[in-house]
Amino acid sequence: MRKLDVVNFLRGYSISTIVIMHLVGMLGISGIWEKAAAFGGAGVHVFILCSGFGLYLSYLRKPLGYIAFLKKRFTRIYMPMAVLCVATAVWMACMGREWFIPLWGNLLLFKMFVPELESSMGGQMWFVSTIIQFYLAWPLIVKLFNTWGGVKLALIISLLWSTTVGLLGYAEERVWNSFFLQYLWEFCLGMKMAEIYHDNPKALEVPRWKYLLTLCVAGVGLTGIMGFAGWPWKLYNDIPSLMGYMSLALIIYKVGIKPLNRLLEWTNRFSYEWYLVHMLVFDIIFYCIGYNVPIAVVFVLCLLLSYSTAIAYSRIWSK
Repeated sequence: MRKLDVVNFLRGYSISTIVIMHLVGMLGISGIWEKAAAFGGAGVHVFILCSGFGLYLSYLRKPLGYIAFLKKRFTRIYMPMAVLCVATAVWMACMGREWFIPLWGNLLLFKMFVPELESSMGGQMWFVSTIIQFYLAWPLIVKLFNTWGGVKLALIISLLWSTTVGLLGYAEERVWNSFFLQYLWEFCLGMKMAEIYHDNPKALEVPRWKYLLTLCVAGVGLTGIMGFAGWPWKLYNDIPSLMGYMSLALIIYKVGIKPLNRLLEWTNRFSYEWYLVHMLVFDIIFYCIGYNVPIAVVFVLCLLLSYSTAIAYSRIWSK
């Protein structure tokens, strides 16, 4: 039994749209391209869902003790992040920026509790805090999933967390609105998909066109409406955001452009490394060539160099 190709596609697709979103923001591109790229940020929901799928599928095949599980996951997630943070600190020191506290905040993980440090070494680094929180809570999550109602209870917990954060006035604080409980429901949804796939691989198939198109339109529409409506509706737009984004991704997958599908499936192999390195690569490129070069040239250069750097970084860790 092997993971579905579509899961690899979704991970590769989601990281690609996240990288493009960050690049569009750094280049100051506005208009329809900015809005389209902003929706690409919803890829983080699919990334978390796929993480739940992969972790629970591995658990069902070969359960690990808690210490062995943490050792394996921290080797895969923490160590590449730590080395990247040291490299980023060197760059920040060269640029005359404050680097000492941000570096140790990331290495010692206390930055996940300090709003000023959460994105101190790149706007993407908050996700590492969230995924590590999932790892630390893994035994409790498995117990919740198997004993106390699974996805339904996880959804209730996530909604209660969102509501509490909103009422406390921390809806815009990353350490609060990206705490792992915010995304518990989609992580557990991925676990449920893994359970279905493990029991019967043929039972987990890409939905039909009519369902995908309906969910895509409804999800994208509701995401826009709830975002425009603001508080408190914006607190709960993760649900339509995942629904619309994932449906769109599956539509692209189902169209079946083989070179594109294979490229994104292959991108999954170093998707985490690309997520880690891309902001640092962008920053270095902007410093070296400035903003006098045509935006299209900078855009392509940033994507190619960050992509190739991620491949090299991934191969270093694979050895």
